[in-house]
Amino acid sequence: MSETSRKRRRGRANGEGSFYQRADGMWIGAVTLPDGSRPTVSSKSQKAAKEKWRKLLRDIEDDKPITTGKGVTLAAYLDQWVNKTLRQRVAAGKIRESTRLSYADNIRLHITPYIGDEPLTKLTPVKLRTWIMELQKKPSARKKKTVNGEEPPVELLSDRTVNYCHTILKTALNAARKEELVSRNVAELVEPPSGKSKRGTYLTQNEAHRLFTAAIDDRWRVLWLTILGLGLRRGEALSLRWEDLDLEAGVANVGPSLQRLRGELDKETGRRRGRLAVVNGKTEGSTTMVAIPRTLLTELHEYRKIQEVQRKKAKVWADAGWVFTTRYGTPIEPRNANRAWTALCDRVGIEFRNGKRVRIHDLRHTAATWLHGQGVDMKAIQGTLRHTQLSTTSEVYTHLTVEVQTKAAESMDGALALLSKPHPQRRPVSKRRFQFPAKPVDALRGQSA
Repeated sequence: MSETSRKRRRGRANGEGSFYQRADGMWIGAVTLPDGSRPTVSSKSQKAAKEKWRKLLRDIEDDKPITTGKGVTLAAYLDQWVNKTLRQRVAAGKIRESTRLSYADNIRLHITPYIGDEPLTKLTPVKLRTWIMELQKKPSARKKKTVNGEEPPVELLSDRTVNYCHTILKTALNAARKEELVSRNVAELVEPPSGKSKRGTYLTQNEAHRLFTAAIDDRWRVLWLTILGLGLRRGEALSLRWEDLDLEAGVANVGPSLQRLRGELDKETGRRRGRLAVVNGKTEGSTTMVAIPRTLLTELHEYRKIQEVQRKKAKVWADAGWVFTTRYGTPIEPRNANRAWTALCDRVGIEFRNGKRVRIHDLRHTAATWLHGQGVDMKAIQGTLRHTQLSTTSEVYTHLTVEVQTKAAESMDGALALLSKPHPQRRPVSKRRFQFPAKPVDALRGQSA
């Protein structure tokens, strides 16, 4: 065999391209990638096809995500989207690394196993509807504990999780459409479950009194009061440093959040190596100065004195200025805060009507609901909680308590009384007022100012 024949049989090397016209008149540009795949571009116009082909070659040279819809599976596209496109967005500060990892996990668990083998250009609304229905029947990985020796019922994936997976796929296909890999986003043609955030609950006056009375000597007590008094999220309270608090002026700079960031999944061990980090809020409005209620100010002054004594006695102290710390002065692991709160609730014996545990986050719901009950304007409550949407505040974080409903009925009764005819047996309008909880939870009184 001649040298020329051997060269012909060898074919093209990785990264080399070919440009030709098919028998049907279409112009084709193709490139061979290291993994053996051969993405192609095509057009009836030679000029348009050549421009696409040259762009494909440039993208390979610049190590950009390479997918041309034809012949590429959804799994292959999503892999490049997560590991290249989204990494670039993280580097540009457009999304968080935690968001990228969350997308990757849900793709791995709930998207690729079901429709990953489908060609990107052959996805249809029917296939996506079938996928969504399969997810709704999928058992959740979160299993409830056995109670009294009885196995709990199998819990399915929540509508919120299914909705989130649909959002991820829709976002990825939008990127594919912008890159002209697909002509339409079929995910936009399919309606997922509503996936609305579940309304939390709030502590009643009695429950709050029992909890804080039981925690009178608890080292976590001031943390719980700070979350309640300022309406904070758990991570926002744990991220506070003393430099964020001006105890003389009575204000706090809140917004950043202490979180445990997940690392990349180790495919051999199936584990991740995470780390604690302070993450900035999602929006500019997330970080702001808020007034500290007077009662909470007193508690923080006393707490700082106690911490200073502990710091001097400790053999090792990180001294990074954290407000809430371990015995070594290091920041508190968020999950340890959850465990301490659960232990307190179990000790007091507080559960919700539906049997679910009280969450730390429900202190935030409590803050909003109590302010609402005090007649604080909804817009002011939105500012306290730092929500972008007023609807989030009104629909998720405030609850129509019996007191609020009674007050509304009394107001309407007073208005109707002016319109009704005099009646000899008519009872006077009730003057009962909403009573705010006693200490220590009266720390919220300052929020209405």
